[in-house]
Amino acid sequence: MTLEAAETRRGFLVCVVYAIERDGTLLLLKRSREKDHAPGEWETGSGGILPGESPQAAVIREAKEETGLDVDIVDIHDAFHFYRGPDRRETIGITFHCRATGGVLTLSEEHDEALWVPLETIATGQYPDWLRRLAKLLASHS
Repeated sequence: MTLEAAETRRGFLVCVVYAIERDGTLLLLKRSREKDHAPGEWETGSGGILPGESPQAAVIREAKEETGLDVDIVDIHDAFHFYRGPDRRETIGITFHCRATGGVLTLSEEHDEALWVPLETIATGQYPDWLRRLAKLLASHS
């Protein structure tokens, strides 16, 4: 195998995205300005999968680490492809619908702000397409 072929087979980075719902609202987190990928943007929350960890375990761990909340996973809603960070690393993201079951909202250093926003507001508001689609989907399952 050539070096070029080996580089193309390097594989994708895989990350989990957690969308935490509570009482018809969705938790939005503003990424820290210090982040290498999408600094200052609003998201639902995301993180990496540790070696030997299942995506589901990663969701529960990342949600707790980044928000202080305990969550139950309701469903998997999406898988998508994007290029992450300044080095444009090819990445696959898996989105999980979660419900908050306990804990106290406490942000890690990865986020600067948090807001609980009604699903209807997101679905019809000035939010990115992916977030509006997610809100509509979650509202239809609530």
